[in-house]
This record gives sequence, structure tokens and C-alpha cells, in this order.
Amino acid sequence: MKKSRLYSYLLAILFTVSSCTQTSTTKQTDGTNVVTTIEEFNDAIAAAQPGDEITLSNGIWTDTHFVITAEGTEEKPITIKAQEKGKVILSGNTSLKIGGKHVIVKELVFKNGYTEEDALIIFKTDDGKLAEHCRLTEIAIDHFNPTNRFDKSEWIHLHGKNNRVDHNYFGGKLNAGVTLVVRLNNKNSLENHHRIDHNHFGYRPNLGSNGGETLRVGVSTYSLSPSRTLIENNYFEQCDGEVEIVSLKSSDNIVRNNVFYESAGVLALRHGNRNLVENNFFIGNNKPGTGGVRVINEGHTIKNNHFQELRGKRFFGALPVMNGVPNSLINRYHRAENTDIVGNKFLKCDHIQFGVGADNERTDPPQNIRFTDNVFYHPERKQVFEAISDYSTFSFSGNEVVSADSKFNHKGFKQVEITFSKDPADGLLKNKTYQPTLPITKNEVGPNWYTPQQKYFEITNKNSNATQVSGNENEALFDTVKAAASGDTILLKPGTYTFTKPLIINKALTITTEKSNNPVIFTYDQNESQKPLIIIENGGSLSITGVIFDGASENGIAQSGIATSSKPMIDHYKLKVTSCEFKNFDASRKTAFRAYKNTYADTIVFKNSKFHNISGNAISLDGENENRGRYNAEYVEINNCHFSKVMGNAVSLLRMGNDESTTGPYLELKNSTFIDVNNKDLGSVVLLWGVQKLNIDNLLFINSGKGGRAIKYEDPGWAISAIDNISLINSGRIESFGERTGNNIEIIKTEKPLEFKPKYKGYKALQ
Repeated sequence: MKKSRLYSYLLAILFTVSSCTQTSTTKQTDGTNVVTTIEEFNDAIAAAQPGDEITLSNGIWTDTHFVITAEGTEEKPITIKAQEKGKVILSGNTSLKIGGKHVIVKELVFKNGYTEEDALIIFKTDDGKLAEHCRLTEIAIDHFNPTNRFDKSEWIHLHGKNNRVDHNYFGGKLNAGVTLVVRLNNKNSLENHHRIDHNHFGYRPNLGSNGGETLRVGVSTYSLSPSRTLIENNYFEQCDGEVEIVSLKSSDNIVRNNVFYESAGVLALRHGNRNLVENNFFIGNNKPGTGGVRVINEGHTIKNNHFQELRGKRFFGALPVMNGVPNSLINRYHRAENTDIVGNKFLKCDHIQFGVGADNERTDPPQNIRFTDNVFYHPERKQVFEAISDYSTFSFSGNEVVSADSKFNHKGFKQVEITFSKDPADGLLKNKTYQPTLPITKNEVGPNWYTPQQKYFEITNKNSNATQVSGNENEALFDTVKAAASGDTILLKPGTYTFTKPLIINKALTITTEKSNNPVIFTYDQNESQKPLIIIENGGSLSITGVIFDGASENGIAQSGIATSSKPMIDHYKLKVTSCEFKNFDASRKTAFRAYKNTYADTIVFKNSKFHNISGNAISLDGENENRGRYNAEYVEINNCHFSKVMGNAVSLLRMGNDESTTGPYLELKNSTFIDVNNKDLGSVVLLWGVQKLNIDNLLFINSGKGGRAIKYEDPGWAISAIDNISLINSGRIESFGERTGNNIEIIKTEKPLEFKPKYKGYKALQ
């Protein structure tokens, strides 16, 4: 052999040995692979054998898409895990797909990211390979959201059969889409026997729309087929996304030993039959909207559950038993029937209702509902239950009652003398003969090594000494806001703050003013682009007191005094405006406050404030104007405010469509005056659409709404509306669906000129 050929041969052998040595350091003798890139992961999973472990190295894995197609055995599963618990972070545009058998994925954290797939984790690969006997455990998914809350994506899709999701944390889901879905969209996923257990379903705020369920099993199309999914020993905490916390759209499921803690919504037996709901604890602690079990379809058993201090009503009630649609389509409402409700404790729950949802479509009352050995305890309420529809086919036996109605007498109910008191150790209502314990606590669910992220900052002053800014120090104000931390307070000294750009609020701040005869004024020096004076951006919340917002400037009118970002905001915000004045927003569509589409406030408050010389709406909460049941704010309070010379609506709040899955919006409008407001033909001073809870009291209208209405409100039939103490002087009418006019309405017509000078609480600048 020639030297050159010998030399090449030796090099080849050396390269082979080197390669083998390199591989052996990656794949250790115990079958564990430590991988640092997606390419290494793909190679490892392709070569994985039963019993192998693939370990993801510590660090942040960004924009990574994992596809697992591997087959272990029951005795020797294939495991994908973190190098160290809590130190492998998956962020950015990420997804995980599992197709195969006996695969375990565990100890990973998903945060600071989003997915462009239908779901973040899917138990199926793109080629249709389903997962069987696979397990997702000790995973944390925390605030993993896109920027737009109506960009729908879900976190987990369970396909296949015999898969388990356990000991995980899921919290901070802010966008549309169910947190966890058991997919029954084909026959191969029926009779699946999935197990969902020991998970902590954490904070999920109100979406303000349908599509905010925490857990759904099934789909309407296959809802009459069995799923046989087991949901047990989970902790649902503050899951307020929409009315259905858990939505069962399939048959023969078991939901047992779960805790629903301060969650506004219900476990809904939405579609499907023969579901078992057993030994669950629904703890409301008198939080509005908290509910229990909503009953639809037939053959269910609801037994030995603990319902405590639930305040929800109708679809959100402790036990809504629903009317159905005669000859219903599969995706509407079959009537509730042939269901056993046995051995449950209803302790200080406000609303147990039969025939919920009765309307012109849902006319079929529930049938053959059997109440046996239940306890109804509410010594402060006379009403034990409310029958909205005929319930003559119901049967009652062995039920015990304590209520404020000493004359309550109904077959199958017995008035008893028992009392319950709250145990300070666990917060449960108990007595000598009933000593319940929670089936699961927070310490027993989720990954015990993970601490969830804080949900969001409240508007509070966490600093004892506020940062002071003097008038005319414009850059100082902007620099102070930029440098502040969430929770800080900024104290403004009197003066005119002349802006050249909007003041951006992207954290929770309090801005207040000194008590002085001299005002604090926000205005523009130059505003050719006509921007708002203050913009609340994603992550921001604001409490502001004692500021005059002057929209006028030499080069254009400010778009608004305060506005949300015109871009979608995924985070909720709060706004509180006290003793402020908004004036001279007197060009087309200019507003004092505007909330844009795809933004959502938990709370908006205007108190002791004045609005005048405005060409558009004063308070504009009408960004969600499609018929989809969406809205801009959950709770709105307007109290002791004065509106004058406003060409548009003084207040505009819309929730269009007929969706029934949300609690809001709620509007409280009190002690306010309207002078020369919206006298255009067919105009409205106060325009409300779809407000579900409305409290209007003590309003004075003078020369307002003369071309149409002082108040126009289109409310759904189930809305709770109160309108009292309204004076209409040379003003339009009150108009509502169903010709509701309210109480104590005083109508005065006069040709004499009127002078009215309201008195205001608060700063002298407003008087």
C-alpha cells in the first residue's frame, strides 16, 4: 500500500473513532442524552429506544419547535426532561408535538412566548400520529400569550388515548382559546380514558368574550359519544375567563375531588350525557359570579359536592338546571332531564334555579330531576330555590332546609335547626355532624418547585414619599414616569405642563396634585399628529387626580385626554380619574377618554369630574362594535360628573350580540348632569348596548338629546337594570328594549332659558 493511501486510511479510522467518542459523551451509559440545540434533540429522539432519557440543557430555548415521534414501553418509557427543574425555559414562538407511545415530558417551563400553532402542546404530530399512554407532568405554562387577546390559541390539545396530564401549573392565560382541550374531533379519540389530575389551574382573568374556558372535554359533533375522561384532584383558582370553567361536551366522564376556589363561572354539563360530578368543592367566598354546576342534557349524577358562598346567578348560579330547545340541534341546548342530585351541601349559595335560560327559543322545561338528601342552608334568604319554568316532574325526598322563610313548606323538604360556622383553618363551613376536608390543597397540586408569576400590579402607592415634579418641567415629568416602578406615586406641583408627545403609561402609576388655588394643566405645545395627551399601553394602569386636560393647541386638537393604545393590549388595565377636567377637544371625533378595540379594563372610574367643549364622545367605550359579545370594560363607574356642550355621547358603552358567557359590562352612573349634550337627530346622550348590570340614579338632563334620546339602552332579557330619579328638562326620552322607562322620571318642558351651575366636590379648579 502506498504511503498516501495508508495515510488516508489512518485518517478515516481516526475520524471514525473520534466520532464514536463524541457520540458516547452525548449519550451516556445510563441511556441519558444531554442536548443543547434542536438539531441535537431531533437526532436524539430519532434514535431513542425504550428506557432512554433525553435531557434539555439549562437555559432559554427560544423559537423552538419540538416534534416527538418515539415509542417506549410501559416498563421502559422514553423521557424528555429538564437538566434542572425550573431552569429550562421555552420562550418565543414555540410548540411541542407528541406522537407515539409511552413518552413522558416533564419539568419544563413555558413563559414569555406565544405559539402560532392551534395549541402550544399537541398530543398529535402533523402527519396524524396520535399519542397513546403518554404523560405531561411537572410542566409550568405561565403568561404564555400573543400580543392580541383575540388571537386565538390554546395551550394543550389532548388527542389519542390513555394519556395523562398531571402535577402541572397553568396560569395567566389572557388570550382567547381554552387552556386545555380534550379533542374528540374524530372517532379515534373517543373512549380515550385520559386522566387529568393534580394540576393547578391558576389565575385566568375575564376575557370579556366567549372562548375563555379553562378546560373543555369534547365537541358538539361527538358530544353524545363517550369520552371517559377522568378529571380529578385539580385545583381551579380564580379561573374567571368566562361562564364555563370546565365545559363537558361529551358523555361518560368523571369529575371528582376537585376544588374550584373563587372562580367566577361553573362546571357546565354543556353537551353529552351520563357524566358523574362527585365530591367537588365550589368555594366562592361571596365573590360575584362564582357558581357551581350547570345542568343540561340527561342521565347525570351530581352527588356529595360542597357548594359554599356562591354569588352567581342564572348561567353563573350554584345550580342552574336549564331549559332546552325543542328538537334541538346538536350544538344548541337539549333540555336537562333524568338527573340525580344527591347528598350535596348548598351553604349560603344565593341562586338555585330551575328552568334557567327560558326564552322564546328555549321553551322545553327540565324533566325528571331528582333531589335526594341535599342540605340547603341560607338563613339570610327566604328563597330556597327559584322555579323559572314548570318543574312538576321533579321529585324531592330527604332534603333539609334552613332559610329565612319559616313558613317554607314543600314536599320532600324538611325545616331543620342546624347552624354552620367557618373553620378558620381551611375556610370551610362546618358543624358538629358535618366536618368536611378539602380533597386536595394547593400544596398538593402542580410542580412543587415552581412559583407562579404575579398576575398584575394594582394601582397602589407603595412608596411613602411621592416623587415631586414642578410645573413647566415637561421633560422632568416624562423622565419621572419613565423611571418609576409599578405602584409609584408622582406628585405634580401647580403649573402648565406643555407636551410635545403623549405621556406613555406602561406600568401601574398614581399621578396626583397638590391642593392649591393654582391648577395643574396638561396641554400640547405642538400636536400636528393629534395624539392623545396620555396613552395607557400594555401593562399600564393609572389613577390620576386634579388635572385639567386642555385639548387645544396652536397646531391641532389632541385626539383625547386619555386613551388606551390603538394597538391590541393583552394585559388588563385599571383607570381611575378623580376631580379632573376635560375641555376643548372640539374637533371631529375628539374625546375625553377613548378605549380602542382589543383593549380591556377591569375597572374604569370617573368621579367629581367635568367634561365640556367636546366634539366627539366624552367617555367612549364602544371600540368592540361587532356582534360577538365583546366589550371594553368589566366595571364602569361614573359618579358626580358634569357634561356640557358635548356633540357626541356623554357616555357610550357597547357589548354587541347575544353571547351569554360573560358577566359584564356593569355600569353605575349616578349624581351627574348633562347640559347641551348630543342634540343631533337620532342621537343619544347616554348610549348603552348589552350592559348586563345597570344602575342609573339621580341624573339631570337639560337641553340634551332633543333630537332623540337622553338615555338609550338595549339590554338582553336577563339583564339587571335599575333606572331611578331622572329629571328631563327640554330633553329627549328614555328608550329601551321592552319599553322600560324606570322609576321617578320627571319630564319638564319649558321655553325659558335655563341656567344651571353644578357644585363639585374636590378641587377649587373644578368649581
